[in-house]
Amino acid sequence: MRKLRLALSRMIVQSGWTCLVLACWALPAVAQPPDSDQGKPPGPFFTLSGSVVQQLDTDLDREGSFSVSTLLLSASVAQPVSRKTILGLSLSYDLLDYDFSEDAVLESASPWDRVHGLNLALPIIRRINDRWSMLVSPSVGSFGASGASFSDTLTYGLFAAATYAFSPDRKLGFGLAAFDRIGQSRGFPFVSIDWRLTERLRLANPLTVGPTGPAGLELAYEISPTWELGFGGAYRNIRFRLDEQDLEPNGIGEQRGVVTFARVLHNLSPRLDLVIYTGLVVGGELRIEDQEAQRRRTVEHDTTPLLAVSLRGRF
Repeated sequence: MRKLRLALSRMIVQSGWTCLVLACWALPAVAQPPDSDQGKPPGPFFTLSGSVVQQLDTDLDREGSFSVSTLLLSASVAQPVSRKTILGLSLSYDLLDYDFSEDAVLESASPWDRVHGLNLALPIIRRINDRWSMLVSPSVGSFGASGASFSDTLTYGLFAAATYAFSPDRKLGFGLAAFDRIGQSRGFPFVSIDWRLTERLRLANPLTVGPTGPAGLELAYEISPTWELGFGGAYRNIRFRLDEQDLEPNGIGEQRGVVTFARVLHNLSPRLDLVIYTGLVVGGELRIEDQEAQRRRTVEHDTTPLLAVSLRGRF
């Protein structure tokens, strides 16, 4: 039972709910509990994480510059309700603090200041047989600038994935995601993977599928039992409602780009990880639309360095 607890909680922290389904097929391999506990599922499994991300100052292609300081907090719980089914709950909060230079313009105005994001997901994971597992996860969230009406910031989504285990350390899945994101409906396919290439090298998803994009890909190398290097990337698209005082009153703001990164992970203890990231935002773009989600203003920005520190715990 202890092995299952560590394996499941570690997967939740490392790659989100998409990777949790990759572990679900292995439930029958768990050591049997005492007779008095037969039929009682283990768990629940809890995870907490906090990250600070700094996107450094970068030039806009017209005039001026901007930077973004971000705080990311998340908590999740997973409860096996049988040997084949896991129910989960995940809550995350994002705070993005944009700092535009005085000469920064998006057609003669500074666009927005702080953006708040809140997302709640309810994943259901079901092991079909020894090889196949399924994941379905509805979600609801809110993404808006400070002062925006809460009812105008709501987003809704659903994603589902099917995963096949070729072996205990080689699992591959495919899924579809759909989100209603503040005046825009968006769908995309994605790949869920946890594939050990060698004894120390594996390919996996570094992020969780959500309204900001798919899970990306990462190549990770285990230096030792307590140290790991990773290199990866993912497309991110943050879309949020503006308030009445912003450039486009009650309009829609958006930041998009491809994030590439390198990271170092250190296990401070069996239940606590420290991760340090450095990376670049490539092909970055800022957009503003009016209240009816019609494209109005677009400005590109230079390739942007970023730094991040994350602390992740499981219990």
